[in-house]
Amino acid sequence: MIPYTPPATARTLPVIDFADAFSPEKARREAVAWEIHKISRDVGFFYIVNHGVPQALVDSQFDWARRFFALPQAGKSAIDMRRSPSGYGYERMGAQALDEGSPADLKEGFQFGFDIAPDHPYVQRGLLRYGHNLWPAELPGFEAHSRRYYDALRALSHRLLSVIALSLQLEEDFFEPILQTPIATQRMLHYPPQPQGAQDNRIGAGAHTDWGLVTLLAQDDIGGLEVRNADGEWIRAAPIRGSFVVNIGDLLQRWSNDLYHSNFHRVLNGGTAPRYSLPFFQDGDQACTVACLPGCCSAARPARYAPCTIGDYLDMKVRETFGAASAPA
Repeated sequence: MIPYTPPATARTLPVIDFADAFSPEKARREAVAWEIHKISRDVGFFYIVNHGVPQALVDSQFDWARRFFALPQAGKSAIDMRRSPSGYGYERMGAQALDEGSPADLKEGFQFGFDIAPDHPYVQRGLLRYGHNLWPAELPGFEAHSRRYYDALRALSHRLLSVIALSLQLEEDFFEPILQTPIATQRMLHYPPQPQGAQDNRIGAGAHTDWGLVTLLAQDDIGGLEVRNADGEWIRAAPIRGSFVVNIGDLLQRWSNDLYHSNFHRVLNGGTAPRYSLPFFQDGDQACTVACLPGCCSAARPARYAPCTIGDYLDMKVRETFGAASAPA
């Protein structure tokens, strides 16, 4: 007899081979969906490998990130995100405090997003979460390469969400209508080494959840990402070359009525070299209303959240974490 003992909580993040997500056989795609389903109900974080994005493309985007952050401060400040109605451009060091009540984060960033035609109805209605990208004049080639990388990650996010739809027993194309004009943001982040004598609880990125549907993160080899597991313990998400770290965001947690978890994570660069990361946030169409999915609520499990639009939720989170960063430069 083997006496029963409760299973231990995971101490590492699972790795999912994503190759079968591209299979023409639905059963293979469903097998990947089932793996995602199990993980998303627990920690909500996992790695994917064999995802179809060439490693050379990822490596080159990291090279461009290093070149961008090495620019003189004046060149970066010329495209400060406060100059963009969409909040795209350069994020100065200490502009954001992700952990409410903690000091500002020890990071700087650059972000860009979905371009939209000037005559699009969203532009005419004054919805400003699109376009308004700012690019550094000192780096010819940076914009072109970054757009290629963005297109690859956006395509991967579509495939990921089709599998997530399967995992929630929805049609595979359930999310497609809200991915055509998405708030889909690519960030590049630079974390200097943690300084000696830093203010209490001031780290690279304070403990937070991501806001949207899903995040796909490319890490360099420095490390520093930490994830809270189901027991409330912090575990390291060590870099795995050729992988993306995937996590569920707040809006997908709301949509699934807390079936799937948007989990806390943070960053501390405890080494001696700078850390760079490339998080891609797929948040969906800002006009879309998120309300409990039919399969995720019942009389015994009523909807826990009031319906909200994606745009309203994201605007609230930007105001909470950036504060004065949204004011004109």
